[in-house]
Amino acid sequence: MRPILFNKNETAFDTYGLGELNVTKGTVTRERNGNYTLYAEIPVNDPMVSILQKEMKLKADAGLRTKNQTFEISRIVKDSSNIVKIYGQHISHKLEYMAIRNGTILNGTALNALSIWRGALIGDYRFDVWSDIWTDATTKLSIDKVTNARLALGGVEGSILDIWGGEYEFDNMTVRLHKQLGRTAPTVLEYGRNILSAETDETIEDAYTSVLPFATYTPEKPEGDTSDSQPDPITVTIPENYVDSKYKALYAHRRIKVIDFSSEFSTDSKKKNIPTADKLRKLASDYMERNAIGKPKINTKIEYVDLAKTLDYADRAWIEELELCDIVPIYYPQIGLTDETAKVTTITYDFVNERNASVEFGEIGTNVRATMQSGLAGKVDEIAKAQQSFENSLPNYLLNAQGNKVWYNHPDDTIEHKVGDIWFEKNGLYDRMYIWNGSMWEKRIDTEDVDKVKKEVDKQLEEANKLTAIEIEKANAKAQEALVKAGTIPDASKLSEQIKTLILNSPDLNQKVTETLNQTDSGVIYNKILQNVKNEFVEQKDIGPVLAGINQKISKQTVEFQKLTESNKLYERIIGTSETDAPDKLSRLVMSSDIFQTEVGKYVTDDNNLIVNSMTMDKNTLVGNSNPNASVSVSDGIFTIKAQGLTGYNWSGFTLPIYVKKIYHGETYTLGFKYRIREYPDVSFAFNVKNHGLNKTLTWANIGEDRPALNEWHEFQKTFTIQEDFTFGEDANYPFYIFLAKNGWIEFKEPILVRGSNTGPYKPSQFDDVFADNNAVRTQVSQLAGSWAVRNLNSNGDVLNSINVLANGTNRIDGRLTHITGQTKIDNAVIKDGMIANLNADKITGGTIDASQINVINVNASNVLAGTLTGMTVRGGRVESLNGKMNIDLQNGQYNVLNNEATIRRIDETSSSQFISLKKSGFIAEQFRDSNAALMVFGTNHNKDPKEVERHDNDTFAGIRVWSGKGNGKEESLTEFIGDRVLIYNNGRNRSPWNFHGNTNDGNTYLLPMNQNNVKHYIGRGDFFLEGIYSKHFYMRGGVDVAEYLWDLLTCLGMLKRHGTISGASNHIQGVLDKYGFK
Repeated sequence: MRPILFNKNETAFDTYGLGELNVTKGTVTRERNGNYTLYAEIPVNDPMVSILQKEMKLKADAGLRTKNQTFEISRIVKDSSNIVKIYGQHISHKLEYMAIRNGTILNGTALNALSIWRGALIGDYRFDVWSDIWTDATTKLSIDKVTNARLALGGVEGSILDIWGGEYEFDNMTVRLHKQLGRTAPTVLEYGRNILSAETDETIEDAYTSVLPFATYTPEKPEGDTSDSQPDPITVTIPENYVDSKYKALYAHRRIKVIDFSSEFSTDSKKKNIPTADKLRKLASDYMERNAIGKPKINTKIEYVDLAKTLDYADRAWIEELELCDIVPIYYPQIGLTDETAKVTTITYDFVNERNASVEFGEIGTNVRATMQSGLAGKVDEIAKAQQSFENSLPNYLLNAQGNKVWYNHPDDTIEHKVGDIWFEKNGLYDRMYIWNGSMWEKRIDTEDVDKVKKEVDKQLEEANKLTAIEIEKANAKAQEALVKAGTIPDASKLSEQIKTLILNSPDLNQKVTETLNQTDSGVIYNKILQNVKNEFVEQKDIGPVLAGINQKISKQTVEFQKLTESNKLYERIIGTSETDAPDKLSRLVMSSDIFQTEVGKYVTDDNNLIVNSMTMDKNTLVGNSNPNASVSVSDGIFTIKAQGLTGYNWSGFTLPIYVKKIYHGETYTLGFKYRIREYPDVSFAFNVKNHGLNKTLTWANIGEDRPALNEWHEFQKTFTIQEDFTFGEDANYPFYIFLAKNGWIEFKEPILVRGSNTGPYKPSQFDDVFADNNAVRTQVSQLAGSWAVRNLNSNGDVLNSINVLANGTNRIDGRLTHITGQTKIDNAVIKDGMIANLNADKITGGTIDASQINVINVNASNVLAGTLTGMTVRGGRVESLNGKMNIDLQNGQYNVLNNEATIRRIDETSSSQFISLKKSGFIAEQFRDSNAALMVFGTNHNKDPKEVERHDNDTFAGIRVWSGKGNGKEESLTEFIGDRVLIYNNGRNRSPWNFHGNTNDGNTYLLPMNQNNVKHYIGRGDFFLEGIYSKHFYMRGGVDVAEYLWDLLTCLGMLKRHGTISGASNHIQGVLDKYGFK
């Protein structure tokens, strides 16, 4: 199935919407109680790519038994691969963008809880709910934990899934919570049979081997204590601290989980239910058993061949079908993978090829949010506690009037069974009934089998309908041929339905169709099914409703073949009993209990060509012909489109008019033409039929994709059924459009568009001559049970003018010119609904103008109140916010913010935020402190947490801060550059940055001249180089202080000067030399 595209706001999906998407790949992935997503790929040159938008809706199948689901496009990716990638989410994910009223309390059964949840939804969508879980429980939804409506269903502690358990089924706008969604599938996934690849992933993350239980309670006051103070709470544990689970031996070391069991005891010690070590030990053991504490989580992914789609399994495809949450055996001993009860937790369905692509098996929570893991961990425990007393009171079975046991759970094999005992087993969406025959449980009824019977009967009935339609079409063609030979052209649009009704009542046809039904497989299959039902089921009352539905469908089918046989004589009276009996001009009178209609005029047959002047195609418009690299022309009835050397799309082609302005839902049309390819197109050669003004396409197709032989004429034909009423616009371009997307050379001739499923041999339209002479006007008078109408029609069926009088008091006059005399009186002069081209009035007062679109050239108003203004150019004046905190002066080009927090931000999917913030802030200057200073921040922040995204004082901020303030009669400013590295350079050929690096691994800060492009770095003044450097220390290699080095040298010279000889200073000089290690 190809997905069908719909507009963003579409709510009724009973049409073909904007058309099918020509996807080359498409999958839907569903997770148990989790995500529900779609992925598709479409060629970048597909015409539908141009209209794809986010939030548009798609209809696609999601599984072998999950059909016609609604998805919303969430992401569109276009890249150089020439493939457009489409990502979508199921419509149920809209719940993530809806909220729940705070403090909503859910109680009762799961269905009751879902109903309360549905009533507490806040948002634009409404969902239906259902459940078969009858456990009573309660929970309270708090807005701080349940931040959206989908989390209330499952994903946090206290959600519906957390408390009631089960498996969700999301079916369009319906949310179902099943006790068990899947069935026990009658197939097996086996190595060498259908498994292509298998991967098993075993994890012990979030797994525990032991439980440390504790409980806290408040003891009673000592006797005689009258004070207001309460005793301190007491916490009770067990002496050995923890209890091990049965899976402890699977782990090398203990993994201990601490559990608070305080809720199991009364907080008031007067009720004598205080915690003890024995009670805690028992609670811990029960908790581990119910929640499988310590059991490793195993997730298995298998890609396999869906044998349901192979010829070998065509007759028993249902056996091989797998759906979400089904239970199926897996056998792959080579990797140690054997499991008889593996549950499908994730399934990927290929809706293009209509088969499963892969399935995954795993523990609950492995494919859902991590938060759901912790919430679901205690669900069984809490449900069991709430229902323990009720469950203990229930018997294991019931006794019927015959004394036989009736089991609703698996029978106890340790007790004796009686012949005739009954066991009802739930198998996902289906039910099974077993009877004990003395040695084993024998299956007698399986509603899945009955469902397959029903589908088979429906299939045979559909085939019978097709046979009926073929016979009707043949008889209809014979009637049309008789009319044509008689010289009369019947109007297909008016006569088709009546002829169909009359033909249905022909005795010969009735007999033939009845014989066909009896002689074909449908009758044999039905009789076989009926016989099987009688033989296989013990009591007819169990299957009676199903048989009644089948018999009712077949009865309705038979009635359609037998009603109103007398109308056959009326048919003979209208068209005659032979070719010569038909009159030259047809004037038809049809009478029954519902209609009296007379129509006189010129009629058209079903095979009439609806394209104007299709032989010469001289009435046309050219598209893309202004491009010097493209040429579009027509000569001797052949259109030529030639484009060479184009580097982009030009859509070179032409449009042709058609005789009808509107076509209707349910009508079938066929388009045909001949084409010849001189040079193959490099992108595409295509046609479409569309309303250019609305950019709405009725049908389209690519032509010659199989690259037919060059320079030879080829025929093209396409049949399509109208899915909704479609009106063609009065545009410069006509509806029928043939084009080359880019380069190529093609020729085109003899287009034909007819109403019906076959064009027949080419012939021009019967209207071509009439269109030129403009003489095809006819008058139609109709009388229904509650109305009377007169219409003047032109050649293509358009109503020129009409008068319609209805029994309910509504009268309608429709015409290009209606003259009302001055004596006409209109009560209260009220026009509730109308179209007025020009209105001249001194005063117009009213309440509301309700219209989807009102086009106004100029509006002069002192005050305009509106919700959304779209697609406008606003000039002059001033734009202000409602609270007065912001305005834009358009005349002076000023943007003004009148509060202390102003921000310009860019919101997108980048990894960091981007913003400019203008605010009031405190400023610590060198000479004062100013709490009313101005701060301007221009920057970005790596942390996109909503609380951190626009902070400028955390370690993930980078940018510029500018402070300015006053105080103590002084003014001061401060500019800060913040970043891991701050570079200063020019962007020309002498690019060589000064790098202020403050984020090095050694924890130091550096000023680094980068010395790039052979550029040297200097520190100096503008007029000459640096005169002086003031510093306490300069260090040489090895950490030697240069100042100390020079001082020691100076003292040596001083000693020489003082003593006059080297000998007098020898001791000092030797000491200095020794100091620096000189030898």
